[in-house]
Amino acid sequence: MSELPPSDPVAQPAIPVATLVPETAAPAQAPMLLEARDVHKSYWLGDKEIHVLRGATFGVRKGEMASLVGPSGVGKSTFLHVIGTLDPPTQGQVLFEGQDTGAMPEETLSRFRNRQIGFVFQFHHLLPEFTALENAAMPALIQRLPVAEAHKRAKEVLELVGLGHRMDHRPGELSGGEQQRVALARALILKPKLLLADEPTGNLDEATSEGIHQLLVQLNQQLGIAALVVTHNPRLAERMPRRLRLADGLVVDG
Repeated sequence: MSELPPSDPVAQPAIPVATLVPETAAPAQAPMLLEARDVHKSYWLGDKEIHVLRGATFGVRKGEMASLVGPSGVGKSTFLHVIGTLDPPTQGQVLFEGQDTGAMPEETLSRFRNRQIGFVFQFHHLLPEFTALENAAMPALIQRLPVAEAHKRAKEVLELVGLGHRMDHRPGELSGGEQQRVALARALILKPKLLLADEPTGNLDEATSEGIHQLLVQLNQQLGIAALVVTHNPRLAERMPRRLRLADGLVVDG
């Protein structure tokens, strides 16, 4: 097993990968990418209905980057799951480029989600028996791309996140920050238009977290992918051009 570094300040990867770099307008001028309109979400606990979202309305433009903060238990992860189409709203609409995702058949929605939205969670959810290359290639293989093409794309995104030298290593041979960068590469392999990150540095030490923060901002600036990052880290939240707060089931700017 490879020796793990004590911390993992992210490398500054070169971004020569033309196939990954879209042309994007400045966020202030860009069209709306995703809109949540009057979104409610509730769950039943026995005979009691628990209201988590109470009419949340929110929009993110193409290429925009925003943070979402709020106390533990307020519903930040629930909100991310709803706008990411992992969980349907109890009421309201989630539109992606003007299309109502709630009107999509389940199979269409699954393909859409795999292709258009990249997810990064607090825990990396890598498959331990596969290498970094194989883990990063997984969404492309699910999309039924040829193995050679999936591996080519995986190599590109792993180089993009500074892991070109670790492609053949399994998760157990990687540091926490490296594992999270593999998860980020996996989220980027199909060139999504939106990246949703839920506490992506919650399990990492301060030095490693700072490297991941820098990488998220760099990828947004250089690839033009819109990103919404749920975080408890005030330094990361303040670094975002737009800062949002979830309170009383509503999304508030500023």
